[in-house]
Amino acid sequence: MRPVSPSRPSFIASLRALAVVGLVAAGLGLAGCGGVATPPPTFPPGAIVVTAKNLSFDTSQLIVPADKPFSLVLVNNDSDAHNIDIRTKPGFDGDVIFRHDPISSSTLVMDVGPIPAGTYYFICDVHPTMTGTVVVQ
Repeated sequence: MRPVSPSRPSFIASLRALAVVGLVAAGLGLAGCGGVATPPPTFPPGAIVVTAKNLSFDTSQLIVPADKPFSLVLVNNDSDAHNIDIRTKPGFDGDVIFRHDPISSSTLVMDVGPIPAGTYYFICDVHPTMTGTVVVQ
């Protein structure tokens, strides 16, 4: 007696079921590999964090303590280089209070200050449309 061969539709359905089982098993295996999530970055307590993404800063105003040093964190999520200057007037006018060289695709913790109370301005040297106000109080 000859073995009965499965009909073509049920054979294809069986292959699909095996493929689904294989994909699920592979997915579970990958989920288990390196299952440790990357912890979020930690910054100094009270750090002011500014993120550059899509050629803009995520904030237009920084509020910082007067007459005390503080940490300023620049998170650059762009492939373009960015930096932060703090100046006494908008744009490139006025004196530079703080400046750091541009960085590309990384995170930089900078020590700033102390800065006297008042209103200042920040800008990216590389992209002068990236600006904001610094309120020191």
